[in-house]
Amino acid sequence: MDREESKMKTKHKIIHGDALEKLREIPDESIDLVFADPPYGLAKKKGLGWKYSKHITLEEEWDIFTKDEFLKFNIDWIQECVRLLKHGGSLWVCGSFHNIYQLGFIIQHMTELKINNSIVWFKPNAQPNITCRFFTESTEHLIWATKNGKGEKWTFNYEDTKNQIEDSINPLGKQTRNVWSIPLTPKSEKWAGAHPTQKPEELLRRIILSCTNEGDTVLDPFVGSGTTSVVAKKMGRNSIGIEKEEKYIELIRKRLNPPQKTLNCDE
Repeated sequence: MDREESKMKTKHKIIHGDALEKLREIPDESIDLVFADPPYGLAKKKGLGWKYSKHITLEEEWDIFTKDEFLKFNIDWIQECVRLLKHGGSLWVCGSFHNIYQLGFIIQHMTELKINNSIVWFKPNAQPNITCRFFTESTEHLIWATKNGKGEKWTFNYEDTKNQIEDSINPLGKQTRNVWSIPLTPKSEKWAGAHPTQKPEELLRRIILSCTNEGDTVLDPFVGSGTTSVVAKKMGRNSIGIEKEEKYIELIRKRLNPPQKTLNCDE
């Protein structure tokens, strides 16, 4: 479905560096929405991954932790995000069964945030199970939590979710369920380069639509391929993206400033 892009002028800042270090530089209560797709702790020398249906290995240093390192890392970045969220702001985290339970425990027991929903992202075109030793993984999970207090209610654009979210599970005009059917990232969104964990724009569109308004500021501390910033720009929101790997910075910049299409007018 083609959607009209916002004409609002917005600012988009891409910061190269370590997420924890750079989060500490952001002022308290300055962000309306945080979307985080943190490391899953899955990278190995002989890991499993997929790229356009071809078997590849995931060997990213940013995804390698011991169990203790992984827990401390998740506690630290979540607490920083709570600090910089405005009252009434939202934190969305995305993960698989490998990390989502730990993230949920931290949010529920180590922060002031209130968990409003867990969302199941169903992938109708998920990659097959090559080991044949497990059920085929065809979902990821999202937690939506809000920072309440000081008389502020969290932002939730109920009517927009009813009228602008549609898939095989959620008919247009009806209340949106907490199961979303969204295919894997299409090739058309990977034109600027490859990233092993790039999320589809539709996933971020739904999150930003639901919990922000035009002119709000969206932060992604693990911005990766830049999808959060790209969608925020299209929707008239400001954005801040933090990315540790220098090799992805140029990819993000390309996506934020795509080449303009030209029309050939033959007289």
